[in-house]
Amino acid sequence: MRKNIIRLLAMSLFFILFTAAPCHLVAKNQAPEVDTLEEILSSVVDLHVSKPGSGALIEGAIGGLLDSLKDPYTEYIPPEHLEDFSDSLEGDYAGVGIHMQPGNDYPKVIGVFDRTPAGIAGVKPGDLLIKVNGVNVTKEPLGKIVQKIRGPEGTKVCLTIRRAGVGDMDFELVRAKINTPTVSGTIFDGDTGYIYISTFGEETGGEFRKALEDLSRQGVAKLVLDLRDNPGGLVHAAVEICGNFIEPGQVVVSAVNRDSERKEFVAGGNPTGKGMRVAILVNQNSASSAEILAGALQDHGAAVLVGSRTYGKGTMQAVVGLSSGGVLKITTDRCRTPKGRVIDGAGLSPDIQVLTPELVQVAALRYLNQREKNTVIFQADKSGTTVNGSAVEKGRALLRGDTVYLPLRFVFEALGYRVDWRAGDRSIKIAGSGMDVVYYPGNGRVSLNGEVIPGLAAPVSENGETFIPASCLPLFSTKIKFEGDKIIVEN
Repeated sequence: MRKNIIRLLAMSLFFILFTAAPCHLVAKNQAPEVDTLEEILSSVVDLHVSKPGSGALIEGAIGGLLDSLKDPYTEYIPPEHLEDFSDSLEGDYAGVGIHMQPGNDYPKVIGVFDRTPAGIAGVKPGDLLIKVNGVNVTKEPLGKIVQKIRGPEGTKVCLTIRRAGVGDMDFELVRAKINTPTVSGTIFDGDTGYIYISTFGEETGGEFRKALEDLSRQGVAKLVLDLRDNPGGLVHAAVEICGNFIEPGQVVVSAVNRDSERKEFVAGGNPTGKGMRVAILVNQNSASSAEILAGALQDHGAAVLVGSRTYGKGTMQAVVGLSSGGVLKITTDRCRTPKGRVIDGAGLSPDIQVLTPELVQVAALRYLNQREKNTVIFQADKSGTTVNGSAVEKGRALLRGDTVYLPLRFVFEALGYRVDWRAGDRSIKIAGSGMDVVYYPGNGRVSLNGEVIPGLAAPVSENGETFIPASCLPLFSTKIKFEGDKIIVEN
């Protein structure tokens, strides 16, 4: 038996040596060249026991080559996916015609386009999307949910919708080609307008100028520009939009290539919105061209950013046509804002930090209207609040015996303070109006401007959220009163 094993090993070694390239023909430590790749491809096609096709191997090699760059924005788009790639830039796709934003657990429908499957079937703004094809979508990223809804034209998708006062309903919709504008605008109240940009495509610059001019004709002097969950798109669209707010010739963004050569993109056109008070809404999903637009207007003092730090995608890609019919989208430059700030990997820091998504728009309106006083109305042990007269879905007061607890981050961000979690000592810092208050939830200690305040009830936690005793609010010169089941907080 031992002799047979040795004989088999010897035969295997002989076969390996026989089929391998002679060692003296390979230079020591020489990096593989294109010829080596071709030799390996040919050998695998000719010899591998699985009889692989060359097409699959080549796609795998392309994938491995691009993965080695560790750049998620450089990608090969095969011919069969080219139409989807083009449609994503143009705003054309096969879907059902709804616009959503993230919610607490489920995405909320905030717009339904006319003459689309969803519009015809009766889906309405305010509806919550619970399931797609019977699968619950709670806590899923919005982008992933959108991809589940989209699909080939003519195919069916079932959406389970939850509507207040009605319950859950199933809508079986047939996907259709949707040609949606990338810009939409409306008036909030008085002289305050709102413009939302979903992505930056070929027509976005023109669509934005039209929306801005329409609002200006209606007397709008203040603007909320919503770039939340905007993944970016074409750089020239962002540059074109900047031209509505800054003088022609001013730098919007600089692009620096691999040879450290710098190219500047400058504003042009007529700045009809120059001097308008602008608040730009951003979050962790605002990326690419959205960051270029936001960073430029922030640097030029033409707008303030409200929300959370942006994604940090600060590179530019070129699209190279391939003889196969596909394209290579390849990173060629890194971006800098007009003041030289690096976007890639860093993102943009907001001027007004608000980490509660439902309060970002409230904070923007507070800034635009230069509001100094705020009123927050809670209902005991019920979700939903009113902040400065606007209904907000989130925010719940707790009753524990005779003590009322309010959601710490929510109430202070609603009142205009900045709230930061400090991982180092596991404390919560609240800053604003010349005050720095630090809570230590672990031991209940509270300090005001560095001085420990004794005798205060400790915060409590529920479902990962920290609640502060209402009795602590006078530290912030805040008034609190009770009217039935309502808790009214004013500063």
